[in-house]
Amino acid sequence: MEKQDANKIERESTGVPGLDEALKGGFPKDSVVFLTGTPGAGKTTFSFQFLSDGAKKGEKGLYFTLEESPDELVKQFVLFDPKLKEYVDNGIIKIVTIPLVDYDSMKEVISSELDAMGAQRLIIDSVTYLQMFFSDIMSIRKAVIELSSIIKARNCTAIFIGEMPYGENKLSSFGVEEFAADGVVALYMVERQGTFIRALRIIKMRSTNHLTKYIPLDIKDTGIVVYPSAELFADI
Repeated sequence: MEKQDANKIERESTGVPGLDEALKGGFPKDSVVFLTGTPGAGKTTFSFQFLSDGAKKGEKGLYFTLEESPDELVKQFVLFDPKLKEYVDNGIIKIVTIPLVDYDSMKEVISSELDAMGAQRLIIDSVTYLQMFFSDIMSIRKAVIELSSIIKARNCTAIFIGEMPYGENKLSSFGVEEFAADGVVALYMVERQGTFIRALRIIKMRSTNHLTKYIPLDIKDTGIVVYPSAELFADI
């Protein structure tokens, strides 16, 4: 099946300078993107850039956290974008802590908050916590697909954050998250001669052409910046 004309696909800009160019315009609207990387690779920063980018356009955003407190998350990202606190105070961005009770409770919180707010952008941090609710891989995959369907039915574009295991040739903790998402973006920290080099790779993205190479990445005072025209060594 031929891919749709990239120019006809509705897009959501990512908020990450350079990434929209690599994606031929941004994330396809109403898609679910799996964002993976090792701890410290920049996943939280990336996600808040996505929400802040929408907030600048008046698009509401939800950030669901299963680990860190809303205050701590704001404190971390306000260093990159001082307007984040204003967005949160004004209700354009809402950070919601999901209690680790069971999967049905998690699903209900996500559905009800989406319905109440009418958010156009959403983050779940992180889907790795689904392992607390299920003992088998297929149930985790089914849950990721179900959460994706709930979000897409409400015309929302989402990022599911996951963990890339250290020292393993895997994109995710369970090996199923990337198959249940419309797109996969991986953040890397590669050690070379005692220095860590940051890079990003778009593994897949539904209905759009995109760069597939490792793209150099930097975290500046304003957040993550990628350089799609630059080259990185190919032996990561």
